[in-house]
Parts: sequence; structure tokens; C-alpha cells
Amino acid sequence: MTQLRLTSQWLSHFVLRPLRREEGGVTVEAVIIMPILAFFYCATFVWFDAFRQKTLVMKASYAVSDVLSRQSQVDEAYLDNMLDVLAYMIPSGETPQMRVSLIEYNTRGNPDDTFYRLRWSHGQNGLPDLTQEMLDRDTSWIPVMGDLDAVVVTETFVPYKPILNVGIKETTYSNTYVTRPRFDLTLLKTDEPVYYSNADDRDDELLDLSEGADDGDTPLSGPNPDTPASEL
Repeated sequence: MTQLRLTSQWLSHFVLRPLRREEGGVTVEAVIIMPILAFFYCATFVWFDAFRQKTLVMKASYAVSDVLSRQSQVDEAYLDNMLDVLAYMIPSGETPQMRVSLIEYNTRGNPDDTFYRLRWSHGQNGLPDLTQEMLDRDTSWIPVMGDLDAVVVTETFVPYKPILNVGIKETTYSNTYVTRPRFDLTLLKTDEPVYYSNADDRDDELLDLSEGADDGDTPLSGPNPDTPASEL
């Protein structure tokens, strides 16, 4: 019995008593909580930056699309300058890609036979041009259009790399804006041939615009990339 009592006292003194002590509780809690707080603190900045970058890309893409919809003629130099404007409005250091296309809706005399015709397309920074075959695969994203109406499609792709790995992977922000020309029936690209549908006989004619505008017109050079978007 004495031996059992001594064993019980030894266990109570050396094993159970340290478990009941409360000294150093704050330190232990800090060691457990601080890494969790640091993770969520850093994650807050990364998630905020990700959504901020996405919003900037959306606004910049819309601004470029809006500027293009106000033109009646463009050329490759103009589109290259618009890409520079897009990169200027997205201060992320990443290289954006942009593709501008003109799509016309043509019923070809039969309202039941809808047909989307690609008039021209220009991809930049390694992005391939849109083709008629690519367009025919899916036209559900194009809004309802009237016969022989044309729309300017502006597609942008901007890569995003988070500064820390907090659950957001490297991704590409893509935006597609479909805008109807504001001041003209179409948007001509003057430095390449364009297939244009004649409204009278609906035959497809090849309209070569490589010579540009009339002799008295000023050649297109595009906006200055350093010009603020508010002044475009």
C-alpha cells in the first residue's frame, strides 16, 4: 500500500502537475496562432491584388474596344499602338495579347439561314488571327444582329502571376468585347484585302483596301501610347 501511495504521489508531482501549470500559455498560443495570422495577412494582399488586376484588365480592354468602335478605318500600325495603350493601362509588367476582328451577320436572302462572316482579324503578340473555321465552331457568344450588321470583336489575354502561393494559381485574364461601330456601318482595315458582302445582290466581292484612303486623306498612324485614356 505504501509503495502504491508513493507511486501515485510521484505521478501526481512529476506528470500531472506540469500539465496543470498555466505559465507560458500566451507564448504557446502565439506560436500556434502567429503563422496562421501571417498566412491570412499575406493571402489578403494577394487576393486583393488578383481582383485588382482583373478589374484593371477589364477596364483597359473595354477602353480599347470603345476607341476602336469610334473609328471607321484602321491599319496594323494603329492596332499595334492600341496594344501599347492596353499595356500602358495595365501596369503589371506582363505582356498582353490582343486580337481585333470584324464580323458581319448575313442571312444571304433567307432569314432561316443565318451566317456569320469574318471580314478580317488581326492577332498580336503571338495570338493567331481568328479564322472562319474557328468562328463557325461557336457563335453563341455573338449578340443578336440585324442583316448585314457588323460588330468589332476585341479579345484580350493578360497573364497573371501571384507573388505568393496562397491558393491562387498562375492564370490568364481573358476578356471579349463585342461592339457595334458607332459612327459607321463597318470598320475597314486598310492594309489587307477584306471580303465584303454586297447588300444588293448579296454576292461576295473582294474589296482590296491595301491602297488605303484617298490621296487627300491623312495616313493612319494610331494613337500615342503615352496619351491618357481619358483623352482618346
